[in-house]
Amino acid sequence: MKFDVGIDRAVIVSAANGYEPFAGSVGVKDGRIAWVTEKTIQKSDCDRWVDGRNRILMPGLVNAHCHGDMTLARGLGDGLTLLEQNQAFADTNWFYTLIDDEDRYASRQLTYCEALLSGTTFLMENMYWGLGRRSVDAMSEIGIKGALAEDVRRDFAKPDLLLEDRELTAFRDACRERGLLAVAGGISEEDFAEERLIRIKEKTRRCGLRQTFHLAENDWRIRRVREQFGCGSIEYLHKLGVLDGETIGSHVVHLSGEEIGQLAQSGVKVANTPLCEMKIADGIAPIPEMVRSGVTVCLGTDGAMWNNSSDIFREMKGMALLHTVHSGIRSLRTTDILDMATINGAKAFGMESEFGTIEEGKSADFILVRTDRPHMCPLRMGLCENVTSSLVFCATGNDVSDVFLNGDRIVENGVLQTADVPQIMESVQRASEKIARK
Repeated sequence: MKFDVGIDRAVIVSAANGYEPFAGSVGVKDGRIAWVTEKTIQKSDCDRWVDGRNRILMPGLVNAHCHGDMTLARGLGDGLTLLEQNQAFADTNWFYTLIDDEDRYASRQLTYCEALLSGTTFLMENMYWGLGRRSVDAMSEIGIKGALAEDVRRDFAKPDLLLEDRELTAFRDACRERGLLAVAGGISEEDFAEERLIRIKEKTRRCGLRQTFHLAENDWRIRRVREQFGCGSIEYLHKLGVLDGETIGSHVVHLSGEEIGQLAQSGVKVANTPLCEMKIADGIAPIPEMVRSGVTVCLGTDGAMWNNSSDIFREMKGMALLHTVHSGIRSLRTTDILDMATINGAKAFGMESEFGTIEEGKSADFILVRTDRPHMCPLRMGLCENVTSSLVFCATGNDVSDVFLNGDRIVENGVLQTADVPQIMESVQRASEKIARK
């Protein structure tokens, strides 16, 4: 077989073989991984040959919770909790009245550029403001794979005023046409009510959509739920029967041991954002307990208001260090962390058979990470391997040299091939200054 693309002599790291790094090569045919081998691939065996020496080849990373609208507000929320931000920015609806749709469009696109350049190949956009069909354009133009979470509410201030089924299915179909996944964004915990939640769940099932919640995120929302219903958010949703394997809970910080069991029982996936949780003082999620209970945990960055970057490598290190301090030196393994960034992210969207590992037959969505830098040296394989450790504790998004999606090299030697990044940056710079002036 002649390959469309061949990556020769890289260090391959993947959950497919239990994260045992090995020197090998990958051949791509028709957008799929066609060959994973310890042998070399000759230049004559492929249309495009890539030298993988001094590179780690690993699955593309998954960012399961992001708000690209907020990249234009990077740094404006520093030193404030989420509750304080809600109060401080209420008069402009979180800057909405200060900017226009072109500003928001550029903000999302810059987020996707940043994500791709740092090794993320699949991202879920939790849309803070609606852009209609242009949401699909913003993501697909940059070339990243992903999901778009459309709020089921027509107006977040009117939680019973929901989008009609035909609107949600039209959005779902528009996403599918561009190779994207549509997800329904659920209501806030302060708006929880039995009839409302059941109605929304029935609607998302009719429309064939996964559903995502900002769930058990902070103490003040949990207090409201407990005061109203006498239990935590997860227990309440579990009692109503609206939690299932099609549900993605974001953050999931404040919950009991019993609620962890309910997550595992119902198959809910958790997208935790450790750096965001630390930055805005939301708290520390019981991630090690979730992992031990069989809950699928993946990673997100949240938006730049609450994290400042979209680098999943930073989230990996943050996750590892936070729980080392909080839960003990062996509470999470490096392989647990790598799972969260790759295969678990794929599982959250029901796409684990499509991507998330380096295996023959899967989509050729992978990244190359440079190892020819001082902070990535020494690198060892075998009994004392430190490759997986280096990915979690040493690497950052700046070490990603190349990104392949469906076998297409959309980041080549650190340069994104699908967008005019400087132009997008200029647009976001102007939007941010507009906010700052006002």
